[in-house]
Amino acid sequence: MILVIGGAFQGKQEFAKELAAERKYKVVNLFHQQIQKLLEDGEDVRAYISRLLEQDPDVIIVMDVVGAGVVPVERSDREYQETIGLAGQLLAKEAREVYRVICGIGMRIK
Repeated sequence: MILVIGGAFQGKQEFAKELAAERKYKVVNLFHQQIQKLLEDGEDVRAYISRLLEQDPDVIIVMDVVGAGVVPVERSDREYQETIGLAGQLLAKEAREVYRVICGIGMRIK
C-alpha cells in the first residue's frame, strides 16, 4: 500500500494517478470522507483499515491532512479530526511508501 497525504486541493489526486499508472495500482481517493462516513455509521475504523489492507495490498490511498488547523468547538468535529489523524498513523505504519503532496509536488517521506 502507498499512502498519499496533503492539504485540500494540493494535487494529491493527480500525483496518485501518475503513481497508479506506473505501478498498475488502484487508487482510493478521498479516504478521509470514507472515515467520516464510518464514524457516522458507528463502524470500527481500525477494523475497516485492516480489512482494506488485507483485501487489496496494492492500493494507493489518498487522504487530506485535516488536523493542522484550528481545533473544532463541536465534539463530533473534534472526533472526526482525531480519527483522521489516527487513520493516517495506522496507514503510514503499514505503508510501503508515504508521500506528502504540496503544490502538486510529491515528496517521499517513507
